[in-house]
Amino acid sequence: MKVSALVWSSRTGIRAQLLSFLDALPAEAFDARMRALRLLRLFGGEEQLPLVRRLLLEPREPLPVRAWALEVGVSLGLRLSGPELSGLLQEGALEVYPCLHLVRSEEEVSWIVPTLEPWSAWERTDLFLQSRRRGDPLPAAVVGWLYARWLQEDRRVLDTEPGGPERNLQVAAATWTRPESWALLATEANHLPSDTLPEEALHQLLRDDPEALHHAAEALRLPLPSLLACLGREGLSRRLEQVVRAQSLSLSVSYGLIPPQEAYSRALALIEAWPEARPLRLRLLCDFKVASDIREALLRQLFRHERDTALRWTLAALPWPANAPLVRTVLREAAGSAQPSDRPLFLAALEGKDEAAGCFALEGLIALDESGPDWRGRLEALGYSSHPLVRVRAAAGLARAGEASGWESLRHTAREASEPWERAEALRWLGELNAPEHAELLVRGLRDDTWEKKRWPEADEAAWALFQWGTPEALGALLSAHLSGGTADIDGYLEAHLARQEGRPVKALAPPRTRTLVARFIEQPYSGG
Repeated sequence: MKVSALVWSSRTGIRAQLLSFLDALPAEAFDARMRALRLLRLFGGEEQLPLVRRLLLEPREPLPVRAWALEVGVSLGLRLSGPELSGLLQEGALEVYPCLHLVRSEEEVSWIVPTLEPWSAWERTDLFLQSRRRGDPLPAAVVGWLYARWLQEDRRVLDTEPGGPERNLQVAAATWTRPESWALLATEANHLPSDTLPEEALHQLLRDDPEALHHAAEALRLPLPSLLACLGREGLSRRLEQVVRAQSLSLSVSYGLIPPQEAYSRALALIEAWPEARPLRLRLLCDFKVASDIREALLRQLFRHERDTALRWTLAALPWPANAPLVRTVLREAAGSAQPSDRPLFLAALEGKDEAAGCFALEGLIALDESGPDWRGRLEALGYSSHPLVRVRAAAGLARAGEASGWESLRHTAREASEPWERAEALRWLGELNAPEHAELLVRGLRDDTWEKKRWPEADEAAWALFQWGTPEALGALLSAHLSGGTADIDGYLEAHLARQEGRPVKALAPPRTRTLVARFIEQPYSGG
């Protein structure tokens, strides 16, 4: 549907525009209404709670509109009366878990009991465990009621059912600081599922059972000091290598004939955390018999902790074709945070025959503002590369150097390229080169009128570019595109600018998800990304 352009202003001004937009919408335009509600979660206030309450409690409203009204209501502090809350739950139209966030006090718990009491012990404990795992835990009053119900009744019921004792251990482990839970864990210390407890709690639980403690150490389930006490330095290093090599073998043998190592992720984390594991990391990294995926993970560790060492290793690894995936890994990481010390590696990779490696190197050199007549000539030659994203990045380098041909190539690719990753990459560079005269192209990139929503990669990059520019015009375009059905996830961008405008702390935001997928496309440009 056609949406009038919104104007970025203050919270109050944007809120007024959204409310006007909502008032003008017909009831059947539920998608647009849902999008406006989603923005009210950021820009709304207590004054909007009557509207949110009406939309939430009206059974004739489409479910997506009611679901967003619920989320906005929780965010803005909506309070329902006891009968309203009970009726909403008993109606059963909306998912119970988010509805329970409307419980604001111990006194209101009685209104949710008629809904939860008929549930099975499995369903109630599942709700409890969800609260422990999800990023939006249930209110303390609800969690307290669920735990009390488990102690009084659900635990005994589960003990009599297949798989029930294991579920009880999960609940106890999630609440291990409670005396009742600790008592159950102490009786079943040798039967706890892997990674059920924090390492420190497991050590405390097993400390009086040397055999069980040693078994947990072999499984790498204890904190590093406890592992060193149980296994010693040489023993721990040997065990880490055993686990990594066994995992490598499982990755190398087809059809899953050798199961993966349960302790592998813990071994990898310990190799990174334990300074004395450095020689082991380097030894495994240089061993061609170790699976490439494992060597790549170790190389990422090395890059995070010893960047210069990782760069030297990669330079030495360049001539070996078997190291190509690892070389690309370091080039990709380095290009995303380019430093002058990376330049020799970038130049060496650009001279090589691996076009994917050269593409990552090109990104890094552009970030370092590489210049000079030889550089310009090299960019012009790369403009004829067989790799599509090498051509795009070569055009970006020329545009940065002030060459009109580079700008024209980026514009043409953004408009006409058949592959979404190419269009996204062109829009990325038009944004990064901070060319306001191309704002129309970026705003166009936000729109996706295709039924399949297949233009989302360029929408992601266009949204990020406009967010980085941060002008009122750019932010207004983000608001309007969202209401028009845009696919880019812009909530975080708008929230960051609103916080900055209001003098509140602003959290750092990661670049768009498209970058990771473009990196895959760089390595396999003809596989669809």
